[in-house]
Amino acid sequence: MKENIKIAFVFTGTIIGAGLASGQEILQFFSLYGFKGFYGLILCCILYILICLIIINLCFKLNLKSYKEIIYNVLGKKLGIIVDMFLSFFIFGSNIIMLSGGGAMLNEYIGINKITGTLIMAIFVLTVSFFSTQGLIATNTLIVPLSTLSILLMGYHVLKSSTPIFQIHSFLRNTLPIRNSWILSTILYSSFNIMSAIGVLCPMTIEIKRKRSFIIGCILGSIILTIISLIINCSILLYYPESFNFEIPNLYIAKKFGIILPSLLTIVIWLEMFSTEISNVYSLCKRITYSFKIPYKISVLFIIISSIPFTLVGFTNLIRYLYPPFGAISFIFVFGCILKYFDIK
Repeated sequence: MKENIKIAFVFTGTIIGAGLASGQEILQFFSLYGFKGFYGLILCCILYILICLIIINLCFKLNLKSYKEIIYNVLGKKLGIIVDMFLSFFIFGSNIIMLSGGGAMLNEYIGINKITGTLIMAIFVLTVSFFSTQGLIATNTLIVPLSTLSILLMGYHVLKSSTPIFQIHSFLRNTLPIRNSWILSTILYSSFNIMSAIGVLCPMTIEIKRKRSFIIGCILGSIILTIISLIINCSILLYYPESFNFEIPNLYIAKKFGIILPSLLTIVIWLEMFSTEISNVYSLCKRITYSFKIPYKISVLFIIISSIPFTLVGFTNLIRYLYPPFGAISFIFVFGCILKYFDIK
């Protein structure tokens, strides 16, 4: 498989996550703004492409190996320490949440003990993470096409069963927004997704040397993400207001079309938790390896073992309460990247 396709899948898989696959991220950051949420998704795609191109150029030009190095180069040591600590905390927290969520889903849908489910998830993550970049690429190469297919199937059924196609545009335009600051929401959402992706893409530049592959990969990944997000947003709005009341709006919508589609979507959400967990572990362990010269596999073992006790706490309201402040910090980083790019150009 071509390098640019692999990078596109890694970029897409890192950002999709369980939040986007479930529909909750799209609901919180776009659907609440009514039809203007579609403008936000298009703007988000443009920002993904432009900012990622800037960051990839910085990584190659300055020979940066981890998210810590790019943060310090862009923001300086004083501000860089704060952002680096916040990002590390966020990734570690997300890592705990994905392990806990994966165990909870196995408990809910298969009936095994939640702790056992978490340990199963941890063992799978540990095994794949030992393969470093190759494990990351293989995971996303398998999961991203399946995720995309499930969302496309849901979109097909939604459009097929809803109002006539020529009336859909009118219906969506008349959906009343619950919030009005769609531009700010888009900037925050795109910023924290880019920040998360950089933790994965930056170390990959050491192993994949062609800058052109990263550029094409990020563009393709941005387009895939936008198509998926537009379908989810359209589906949520077409089932407004009921869809706004569910933790997993995509599953609520999918259940209207038999048992195969919701079963497929449930599997995809678990796999996206798994994929996000792989990306989180990869980012953290590359940062530890390059900063403290600790062998990568030892870092993987340390991160996963130290995360397991915290999974007993559980997780609630991650998207609503943790993502916005992370988006604000990420915006500072993104703005710094733009300034740095033009400073060294």
